[in-house]
Amino acid sequence: MSSDPYRALLERAREVYLLQTTAYALEWDMETYLPPKAVAHRADQLSYLEGKAHSRFTDPAVGDWLKACEDRSPSPETEANIREWRRAYDRATKIPVDLVEEAQRTYALAREVWKQARVAENFSAFAPQLSRILDLTRQKADLWGYEQSPYDALLQDYEPGASVAGLRPVFAELSEALVPLVGTLSGRSLPEDVLEGHYPTAGQAALNEEVARAFGYNFEEGRIDTTTHPFATSLGPEDHRITTRYDERIFQASLYGVLHETGHALYEMGLDKMAAGTPLGEARSLGIHESQSRLWENHVGRTEAFWECWRDRAVQHLPDLKRFSPADLGRGVQRVAPSYIRVEADEVTYDLHILLRFEIEVALVEGQLRVADLPEAWNERFHRMFGLKVPNDRLGVLQDIHWSMGALGYFPTYSLGNLNAAQLMAAAERQLPGLSQELAAGHYGTLLAWLRANVHRHGKRYHASELIARATGEPTQARYRIDYLRQKYA
Repeated sequence: MSSDPYRALLERAREVYLLQTTAYALEWDMETYLPPKAVAHRADQLSYLEGKAHSRFTDPAVGDWLKACEDRSPSPETEANIREWRRAYDRATKIPVDLVEEAQRTYALAREVWKQARVAENFSAFAPQLSRILDLTRQKADLWGYEQSPYDALLQDYEPGASVAGLRPVFAELSEALVPLVGTLSGRSLPEDVLEGHYPTAGQAALNEEVARAFGYNFEEGRIDTTTHPFATSLGPEDHRITTRYDERIFQASLYGVLHETGHALYEMGLDKMAAGTPLGEARSLGIHESQSRLWENHVGRTEAFWECWRDRAVQHLPDLKRFSPADLGRGVQRVAPSYIRVEADEVTYDLHILLRFEIEVALVEGQLRVADLPEAWNERFHRMFGLKVPNDRLGVLQDIHWSMGALGYFPTYSLGNLNAAQLMAAAERQLPGLSQELAAGHYGTLLAWLRANVHRHGKRYHASELIARATGEPTQARYRIDYLRQKYA
């Protein structure tokens, strides 16, 4: 055994980090520039790297080093790393490396099939891949173990401590508040095409970059590229990429997608770079991560005050916006009406999209819903919740990339992020007098500094509930989200 087990753990963790971030770079390339015929080889590359990282981390020596550190009573400086390594090690050692490799290869191949099926609006073309992914997911859940639902085992990858039983009452509280609010607001909604116009991609990209830079996104550490499904990823401590997609009729789809992904990137940029490769240099959870993206996208960007500041600059990049006043633009981006696409949904209906996916995922994983019946179940529930008939699979069950990536259990964190965003923003406004005036003037540094101090710099030092409680005075509550939406829209 190493004479310094903690240093041995640090070295092994950073080796695994190198393997994982190399895989992330290959995945980023696959989603942006990879030629179609290269997908099969890329799947083998990713499978190899994921298997290698898994093997190095689940080496029995890692367990010995962990036990030695625990026996010595970890210091305050090392306790969080050891706690989180132990949790990850115990979870990882339950999954054999051949299952890890097979799953990674399956996901890489399935993503390409999903892209083609989405374009063709044909779920049946993707169904065999989804069935295989679901089978692999259930195998993992069984190996990890769970007390009530196999979905609980999956949630731990994204939001440690969450459970179906714990999420349902929170989501029910949200639904009870949102459904009547959506009904009220939809009745006086603006026309769907209220902001439609001619917005060249180059102008949109220039505006996106300018706003992201103003928010604090450092282009010496990042870049914006185009992809099928927008995402943010970190390929290293100073390499944080975001992507978007463009529609030359609807500028706001790309702009608010970039604001969302910028929020993710700002979190990653605010982590302790010296702790990269360790839990103290990692984001706490996806419910915390999504709070950052939703806060910048909606609490900062989806306001009339934002457009009072940015309207004239936007017109310089997109002259067709000259037709609209800041108030017009503010009302336009706050339009509330049921719609098909989650990533383009308004603030008020957004959580309903998540509740739909949560219930469908639980039913799939628990075996109450067959893959073959998924489009029918989706369309029926969507019509019941939104009052819209889904015209095709592209606008329905095929719209999200997550299932093709094996990310079952991810969706609930979007709504948890909304709850956390509202609560964090309320706390920031209480603690920072004059914050709203600064934001209205286009000065975002004070808010970013507050988030860095209260969220980003801590990494995984605290559990998610404790992190939110330390920043706001109490664990995550639904009422801040509900009050925020009612005050803003009703």
